Amino acid sequence: MALLLRLVGGGGIRRTPIYLEAPLVTQWSRPLFTTPSSAGMQAQTPEDYWAKNKRLRRPVSPHMTIYKPQITSLLSLSHRASGIILSAAISGLGIGMLLLPGSYPYYLGVLQSMQFGGVLIYGAKFALALPFMFHLYNGVRHLVWDMGYGFTLRALYKSGYLVVGLSLLTSGAIAAL
Repeated sequence: MALLLRLVGGGGIRRTPIYLEAPLVTQWSRPLFTTPSSAGMQAQTPEDYWAKNKRLRRPVSPHMTIYKPQITSLLSLSHRASGIILSAAISGLGIGMLLLPGSYPYYLGVLQSMQFGGVLIYGAKFALALPFMFHLYNGVRHLVWDMGYGFTLRALYKSGYLVVGLSLLTSGAIAAL
């Protein structure tokens, strides 16, 4: 694109480099960081690093094992997990229906002929509806955050419990249909 604009603009293809000598160009092109001199830097070997941490009794990257689980972190993790599960399930169902020899009504008839009990069917429908409802409500919660609302600690917890409650209630209602 840049080459096309140069050719159309009459500049042609320039074979010599452009040198900018203006004072602001040289001022702004300086590096924004400093580099220590090589004499002052000494490479630290991994053995020195680990020996120092062992001597100072520092833990080795505690990660998540030392933190108390909070509803905000659990909902964030489960929102991502439900998105991945829904993507995999919908993709798998779509590809599976394309590859299987029968049609969807055929397999639905096979499932109905197995005569599962009402409790098992309700549980399966609830398990299918819950990730959809949770991802829907938590997605709305994230959209509200994108608008800049609900960032106080009290609002975060209140909206988190609301998402969980609404997800359970609507999943139960959908499973009852």
